[in-house]
Amino acid sequence: MAYGAEVPGLNKGLREEDLEKSRNIYNRLPGDLQQPEIRESHIHDLATLFVRNRADRVFGIHLAHAHFAVPDKTVLLGVNHETPRCRWANATAFQAIDLDNVHGHIFVLTDHGFHPYEYQAGPAPDLSQVDGHFLAEFAGFLNAHNLTTLVGLQVIDPYPGQMFELILPQGTIMLDASSVDGCVPTRQTGWKFEIENGEPRVCKSNETHARHANGHDVFNAGAPHPKLEAFEDVKHALEQHGILRFCGVV
Repeated sequence: MAYGAEVPGLNKGLREEDLEKSRNIYNRLPGDLQQPEIRESHIHDLATLFVRNRADRVFGIHLAHAHFAVPDKTVLLGVNHETPRCRWANATAFQAIDLDNVHGHIFVLTDHGFHPYEYQAGPAPDLSQVDGHFLAEFAGFLNAHNLTTLVGLQVIDPYPGQMFELILPQGTIMLDASSVDGCVPTRQTGWKFEIENGEPRVCKSNETHARHANGHDVFNAGAPHPKLEAFEDVKHALEQHGILRFCGVV
């Protein structure tokens, strides 16, 4: 089988050991500001690679990074919401995760192949149209250019809008930029690819870290943090801080 062809949380069933490995991977990743820029030439070469392997409708690339230490027996799990349209990912206990109804969201290349470090609720994507050699070719590119600790593989959301990622205590939220007030983009973290006029193309910025316009994260360091145990708590806290435009009851 081609190198990296069996990937937990993608085309191979998940076990609790996989979650523990994901936690360990995440906790060893540097922060986004500690990561160097991904060269434009590499991004454009990857656009060609993804399009050639018909992977561009399923996968993109992601700046591999972490934001905080994930506690024992937890892993980052994302869930999509519609009002507002967003993806909330937070540290979730292993025992609360249905291993048959989650899939890997962001993967990095390890010595044993690709492995997820963040997960998403719902079934794994359909890989039937993706060339069977894609993962091996992508892995070869990462190894050849020393990018294994910088570039991750991401299962993309087909939504075309620009998304802002905000950092929360023990979690993150990805919001449509049109729903956010008082924040400015700081660094692009996700890239999608597509075919335009028969040629591979890098899409406009679709995932970007954002901070308060005055320079701090969503909640000031040292200030009391609200409890964010459920999505309603997150939404309410963001509305109260004037970051999320009021959108009423979900």
